[in-house]
Amino acid sequence: MKKLFLILTLGVFSNFLCSCATVMRDNNQAVPIKANVEKVDIRVTNKAGELIYEGQTPTTLTLKTASKSGYFNPEKYTIVASKDGFKTQTSIIDWHVSSWYWAGNLVIGGLIGYLIIDPITGDMYYLDEEVNLNMSPIK
Repeated sequence: MKKLFLILTLGVFSNFLCSCATVMRDNNQAVPIKANVEKVDIRVTNKAGELIYEGQTPTTLTLKTASKSGYFNPEKYTIVASKDGFKTQTSIIDWHVSSWYWAGNLVIGGLIGYLIIDPITGDMYYLDEEVNLNMSPIK
């Protein structure tokens, strides 16, 4: 009987250790990248300057929402787009804080969710949902 009580207590307590954004989101996100002209060459780097992708549009990249160093450290990506006859363009894939983090932790996760679990996992962040590159011709 004591074992059953212990298991049930740990099960209920573990619910409070889960934070809402971690339960509702993953720190990987698919981000489509499109352009107003076909086959634009793109280079995508993270905020540490590491090359993440080199290729052409259209494409969809699966990107991390938090950097490797973790705690309260969202990721940000830079896209450099180029094509013969067009101006080179730089665009940013920026991060945002999920409403699951704010509202969900208020109801479920509490301070542990706000200050520990979601910031460490990076699940509290999401990236711009898509990137549309508007390439301008060189005159």
